[in-house]
Amino acid sequence: MKYCAIDIDDVLGPFSAVLNPALNKTFNREIPVENWVNFNMTPLYGITSEQFFDVIIKQDLLSQMVPYPDTRRALQRLRDEGYRIVLITSRGYHPDALALTLAWLKAHDLPFDDLIIKPEGITKAEAAKDRYPKGFEFMVDDFESNLDHMKEAGMARTLILIDQPWNRARSDYQIGKNRFKSLGQFVEKLLGHEIVAQLA
Repeated sequence: MKYCAIDIDDVLGPFSAVLNPALNKTFNREIPVENWVNFNMTPLYGITSEQFFDVIIKQDLLSQMVPYPDTRRALQRLRDEGYRIVLITSRGYHPDALALTLAWLKAHDLPFDDLIIKPEGITKAEAAKDRYPKGFEFMVDDFESNLDHMKEAGMARTLILIDQPWNRARSDYQIGKNRFKSLGQFVEKLLGHEIVAQLA
């Protein structure tokens, strides 16, 4: 059995496109996503982590994200090729993370085999190690530290970074090699098949 680990926010869909206008409106800013050059953008907005998470929770932002056009097809191609898809997300800060995430996946008909909600205070590698002690064929994430932790734990043979403004300082991830614009582009290269974006 081949297992792969895939992140959700800004990997399956552009969460930043939902979060950015919400933060700008709430805190009276005009900061574009391209200026989010650090994964922790609370200093950029001059807010606390609590204020940041309050916006996400109270404005129900997790439910508002829409998958990228090629996401469903990419996930289905992986399953068709024998991969078991383990979604690992850092949504543990949200009290209803599991229910909201399952509802979102169902609403958008996205195929997957398992879902791990990483609790606050531990790494994704730690959250997955008991359930998947042999690790994963590959891990796809937009936050390089999650990939670093998986590598350090020896739990992912291949690390794939989804290109975002906050991870472009990592020159060890190169476009077309181990950095891709989308999950669909990575799967296209992995499987050697063209994945055409299916616009809804």
